[in-house]
Amino acid sequence: MKTVSQPSPPMTRQAIEALPSYLADQIAAGEVVERPASVVKELLENALDSGATSIDIWIEEGGEKSIVISDNGSGIPKDELLLAVSRHATSKIKTGADLAEVGTLGFRGEALASISSVSRFEIVSRHESDKAAWLLRSEGEGAWSTLKPASGNVGTRISVTDLFFNTPARKKFLRAAKTEFTHIDQLVKRVMLSRPEISFKLLHNQKVVRQVQAVTDQNSLIKRLSQLVGKPFVEQSLEITCEAQDIRITGWVGLPTFNRSQTDMQYLFVNGRIVRDRLLSYAVKQAYTDVLYHGRHPAYLLFLEIPNALVDVNVHPAKYEVRFANGRWVYDFLRRSIRDFVAKPVASESGSGASLNQAMGLPSTGSFSSGSPAFFSKGLSQQDVQTAMAFQQPNESSSVNRELQSMIDQRRKEGVAEPVTAYDSVLTDSSNTPRLGFAKAQLHGVYILAENQHGLVLVDMHAAHERVVYERFKKQWESDRLISQPLLVPIAMALDASQIAVWQSNQAGFNKLGFEIEPLGPEQLKITAVPALLVKSDVVGLINDMIADLSVAGQTQQVEDLINEMLSTMACHGAVRANRQLTLAEMNALLREMEVTERSDQCNHGRPTWVQISMEQLDSLFMRGQ
Repeated sequence: MKTVSQPSPPMTRQAIEALPSYLADQIAAGEVVERPASVVKELLENALDSGATSIDIWIEEGGEKSIVISDNGSGIPKDELLLAVSRHATSKIKTGADLAEVGTLGFRGEALASISSVSRFEIVSRHESDKAAWLLRSEGEGAWSTLKPASGNVGTRISVTDLFFNTPARKKFLRAAKTEFTHIDQLVKRVMLSRPEISFKLLHNQKVVRQVQAVTDQNSLIKRLSQLVGKPFVEQSLEITCEAQDIRITGWVGLPTFNRSQTDMQYLFVNGRIVRDRLLSYAVKQAYTDVLYHGRHPAYLLFLEIPNALVDVNVHPAKYEVRFANGRWVYDFLRRSIRDFVAKPVASESGSGASLNQAMGLPSTGSFSSGSPAFFSKGLSQQDVQTAMAFQQPNESSSVNRELQSMIDQRRKEGVAEPVTAYDSVLTDSSNTPRLGFAKAQLHGVYILAENQHGLVLVDMHAAHERVVYERFKKQWESDRLISQPLLVPIAMALDASQIAVWQSNQAGFNKLGFEIEPLGPEQLKITAVPALLVKSDVVGLINDMIADLSVAGQTQQVEDLINEMLSTMACHGAVRANRQLTLAEMNALLREMEVTERSDQCNHGRPTWVQISMEQLDSLFMRGQ
């Protein structure tokens, strides 16, 4: 027989009493100290705020047994040491105005009190004004030992042992020592990346795991980055610096071809602070739209600098989250800066071709502009020019042939006053050599083999032509994007009040994209027109997705993504197919077009369109010079 549970008896009212200070500290520790890595984070932030130039971290058994952090910062004066381990005591803010413009990593004055409430805690510190260091030790339940003199240089050394010894309910949730140390290691690596001017050493169970020296020049910076994020990232990334008004972004963004299956190589710092911000991460992801292979993630190391008054760091106890005064402005700046950078044409000095050459230790070549009258004569040999002029289109009905012919005609219009007569002389003159060189042959109707100053260039002709056509379609659409198609039968869609509010606050944006929408009732909208290219799409689902994006991030890329997907399909069908035999003129026309087309390093699906094989690499294949 099934029993029926009885309702719990009402609780007996208890008198309201102030919590003991040690118990209040333990409750606060529940917000600040989640695991050993949380302790390391709080102590490292204090060390960084102290002006330290060298920090050592000793970990035992994943941090559960022991965490010791020593720095050579300014230290704490003897008469402030006991205050430093008290709750809500700090030297970093004094007034409400200071809280609105926090410029330090720590500021709440809770870390040491919270950590000491759930561990056996000891601090040794010496201020530069003191003749000796002083020792302070926790004795449990908020009690502290008397100050004792100790040996030590200027700086602070904090020891945290037996973490959660007095809160067994918290201790049982700790993972294996290896797992806990992995969290610590990843945290320390991020801190090492954020402060290149500081030397660090991390040890686990008496073994050195990471050790980096302070950066003094560009070479030492590259060496440190290679240690922390790997040489492949350093070799296949672009250094970025963008600034607008009071906001600045610096760092490195990985080439689209250097992508990851996970988001494990994404490092983002705001004013030197490690953050996990969905808005910023989404902005970077959108910047890689159209150049990243499906299901892959970009790699980056970025430092965002913004006035302290425009960012609120007092959002989360662990200080991982921030809030911006104008999140949409920050989103737009970050997305646009990275998008424009990774979209630069092959011919650009800062394009990926330049990075690959630099990675191989090769000099960079001169860049070209498609608007230069001498571009065609510098880009093609006399033989190529003659071939182009004698070009006969084999099939007038072929859109692909017409496309390639138009490329050749365009280059001819740009001027062929005095064609280059000596092909070899062009290759030996770096100022006249195009980035992708000159076509020499076609391999199995799939690849173009070209020669440039550095060696061999291999081009996937279908992928390359697909990108060229796709970018042209996008520019054409951008000029006509306001064209709307009235619907013969208006579409009614039901929404809740919150969705209607989002639509109302973004009506101008919907109108700009070509939608004509009006209210039909308290929780209904009527769609009377849509962008011309989206007439046959799922309009109701699209608008629902757009509203969802706007409510979360204040931005939406749904329309642009759908339009781009359609244009990409059109470009794929319109691009030159495999096994299509091209003439030298057609191949060279495609190479020149790639050099001035944005994002031409990757096809519409994120696959590479060309690779460079240097003479050194070719020589090594045949053991020349060995």
